[in-house]
Amino acid sequence: MSILVRRASKADAEAISRLNADVQAVHATALPGWFKPPSAGTLPPEAAAELIEDPDSLVFLAELESEPAGYAYAEVIRRPEEPWREAYEMVYLHHISVRPACRRKGVGDALIQAWRTAAGELGITLLALDVWSFNEDARRFFRRHGFTAYNERLWNR
Repeated sequence: MSILVRRASKADAEAISRLNADVQAVHATALPGWFKPPSAGTLPPEAAAELIEDPDSLVFLAELESEPAGYAYAEVIRRPEEPWREAYEMVYLHHISVRPACRRKGVGDALIQAWRTAAGELGITLLALDVWSFNEDARRFFRRHGFTAYNERLWNR
């Protein structure tokens, strides 16, 4: 199977919008009072285009056999030193989504590699992301790629 991952262009906004529905559905099913079900409004093409054009955004489109199979959206974050914390730069992964039919075929791995490569080209070694505690598949996936917990957020609903 041929996987191609490339930086998304504005012309890919519609595909990114459609691909977002898959991950949105996972979250909305698990936490319906928190996440909205996927719809044309959850990541409309206009919003996807804005992300793609933002100079601090890294948006990748993965194609499997020349068809959109997944995407990743990360943000370059630069924070100055503060009295309580050192300065840092990181590339934070906000979204990663792979079509259900394309999972376990290397698409997610290729998106992670594109993210790592882009961060390295910027000279940034710190990569971070959040993963929902209910999403054990995602947790396993990220652990397999070397990510470990460094912070825990709790709530009382």
